[in-house]
Amino acid sequence: MNDEPVLIRSKWGTSRYVYNHRSPAGLALIVLTPLLALGVLIGARAESTWSEGEFRDAVHAGVSRLDGGRHYTSPESDHGLLITEAIRESGIGPRYGVDTREEGAGSYTVSTEDTTTAFCARLTLTLDKEPPVVFPDSADLPPPAPDMLAFYVSHATVSNGPCA
Repeated sequence: MNDEPVLIRSKWGTSRYVYNHRSPAGLALIVLTPLLALGVLIGARAESTWSEGEFRDAVHAGVSRLDGGRHYTSPESDHGLLITEAIRESGIGPRYGVDTREEGAGSYTVSTEDTTTAFCARLTLTLDKEPPVVFPDSADLPPPAPDMLAFYVSHATVSNGPCA
């Protein structure tokens, strides 16, 4: 049995404690500490980037979450944020790094810097026939103008590859 302490005072003129390389436990800590730190860094990197499978699953889950959902928006606004938010709320992969680019006619190319794949999400909105009651016993509101906010039901689909 070795009676060497695990920690000793540094001989470099400071009052800090360092691992004692003459102690078996201290030597084990000298070897294991950098390996543990390296493992933590590799794990953090893996959790902060998208993999191909994670991205595919998140896009499909987000688009299925959007399909049939009710949104307070206008048809003229950019709905890429709705797609990005639905992907983020899917709970798959990192919560950031999704790029949605509008391609016109309700089509959005969804991609990320971490993967080489892209998906085409198509989003159409129809006016909600039974919007939630804002004020009880109020008269029905007239149909909104194209640039006015109203409740819309979304219909979303996704396909592999960027939008053409």
